[in-house]
Amino acid sequence: MKINKQTLLFENNIIYLRPLFVSDITDEYISGLNDPEVNKYLANVKYNVQTRESVETFILSNMKSKSDILFGIFIKDDPRPFAGTLRVSGIDSFHYTASIGICLFAKRAWKKGYAVQAVQMVKDYLFEVLGLHYIEAGVYGKNTNSINLFSSAGFREWYRVKDKYRHSDSFEKIIFFAAINPLFDMSLLK
Repeated sequence: MKINKQTLLFENNIIYLRPLFVSDITDEYISGLNDPEVNKYLANVKYNVQTRESVETFILSNMKSKSDILFGIFIKDDPRPFAGTLRVSGIDSFHYTASIGICLFAKRAWKKGYAVQAVQMVKDYLFEVLGLHYIEAGVYGKNTNSINLFSSAGFREWYRVKDKYRHSDSFEKIIFFAAINPLFDMSLLK
């Protein structure tokens, strides 16, 4: 399964997604990642101050990776279009699986439906173009926004793991949401 990240583009009349480049980094992106309200449920981001260098390293590692894609979420009719990221990780061409996570770092983009649209676009790509069977997203049990997001995007709760990840001064339950491709080509398993 070969992915040409230079040509990936998904769009509708409101948003578009494409792989993120170093040239896309904005001050709003970096400050959003460092905002406690934004990074409250980002497992790895909030424990280290994010800088232009750390963000650049993350973007480049995803661009080089054969199993990860970091998409930028861009709002079409906005003077500052870059508003978030959606990361596909662990694309596995043997098991036909992947994981996804999303972050709208621009608070101006919250509660407008952009995240649901972005997840649905990427889910369609992973199922219809890459032919994956299973997509998973892990969500902190207290993160009602993400729970509602994945439910609205056609995922369903698959399982829960008690005390899985650290969240501030305790360990929290993680709810795993999954989407299964109803049109998966079973002949690929032969």
